[in-house]
Amino acid sequence: MKLLITFLFSIFILNAAEMGLKGGGCVLAQEGKVQVNYSDKVFLHVEYKANAQSGKNFREIFVGTTMNVDNITMKIIDYKPNKRMKNKPKTGLFIVQSTINKVEETITMTYIFDKGIMTATGVIGKKTIGFNTKVKYSLCNVTLK
Repeated sequence: MKLLITFLFSIFILNAAEMGLKGGGCVLAQEGKVQVNYSDKVFLHVEYKANAQSGKNFREIFVGTTMNVDNITMKIIDYKPNKRMKNKPKTGLFIVQSTINKVEETITMTYIFDKGIMTATGVIGKKTIGFNTKVKYSLCNVTLK
């Protein structure tokens, strides 16, 4: 019986490790440089102002964040995660207020978070826009009740 309980507890912890349980206590932090892609251009020197240095979920670290480069400004104004699929990358949507050459537009960017890399892509007019950055995450605290 002890072996069965130990085995079940181990599976529970392994399944919760990457992004944690709801309210599970993960610590996420954007780290490194942010890269912005617009049309066929790649911008490596992006002025990035994070909403928070770290947080327990993507909403805390990304919603409110701004990115500026050239004549492009993006501000993440909302976040909508898709249902988490076991053993699959985390996906969802960022709602972004963008301004390009003084033309303001709200766009939806699909994101994928895989192996510590956040990549988001959307469309403005007929041009693709996106960003990517590393997100560091620590092993989540798991508590049984």
